[in-house]
Amino acid sequence: MKSIDIIETQIMENTGPADRTVRGLWGIDCFFNPPNNGRVFDYKILLSQTTGQGCAYGVKNDYTRNELKEYVGKDFGGINIDDVALKVSFLDSIYAGFFPAKNIRTETADATSFEKLKWRTDIIYGEARRLLGKSCDRSVVNIGVVGDILHRFKTGGYDVTGLDFDPAIIGTDVGGVRVTDGAITDGVLKKADLAIITGMAITTETMDGLLELCGKNSVKTIIFAETGANLAGYYTKNGADVYLSEHFPFYIFNGYSRIDVCRG
Repeated sequence: MKSIDIIETQIMENTGPADRTVRGLWGIDCFFNPPNNGRVFDYKILLSQTTGQGCAYGVKNDYTRNELKEYVGKDFGGINIDDVALKVSFLDSIYAGFFPAKNIRTETADATSFEKLKWRTDIIYGEARRLLGKSCDRSVVNIGVVGDILHRFKTGGYDVTGLDFDPAIIGTDVGGVRVTDGAITDGVLKKADLAIITGMAITTETMDGLLELCGKNSVKTIIFAETGANLAGYYTKNGADVYLSEHFPFYIFNGYSRIDVCRG
């Protein structure tokens, strides 16, 4: 059973229609080019409110205003939702209220997006050092590449691989690392010590397979999640060593941001 289906079942069994009623829904076009990244992020951000607030990045970018408006005021549990990103956003908005994560340390920053990019990378790097020890003689794989992450581990002396499915950056240098086609993820992870995985793997429904493969090969895992930031309670019990819950507004926006460091 897929993790998203399990999460949905848990919510349906432990909440009522009033808890699941969509109070607000926003579709945000995202075009952002962080330093050293090699591409412009081109996504739809789906932000929703029920009893809490949830978010997911998606690749479906042609929602009309009326399509999104139709969900507001309704129990999302009673609607068949085909778009995984929209479903994740709704589930994310309620999950932590009923299944909170444990072992949380909260980090905050109030700065420009450029400054917060380094702040987030510092958190990831610090957790990696804790998991791997001080020796840099380790293999680190970033799945869903972020240039600043690749650059930091590369300059830190680690053996770094960047995996992605975006044909626009496969074969290019991002953050000083040649990006490899994600089609060979299985083979790369069998030799890795640490996998750093973007939360968008939840939306693409590849997270379960990645965590299973990491578990079989004793690979430590760090998930950095803007998508599904409130799902740490599930994933830290099911394979993730560290789950970085980056709540909206994300580092890509100037101003205040919050990351909860959740350890499994």
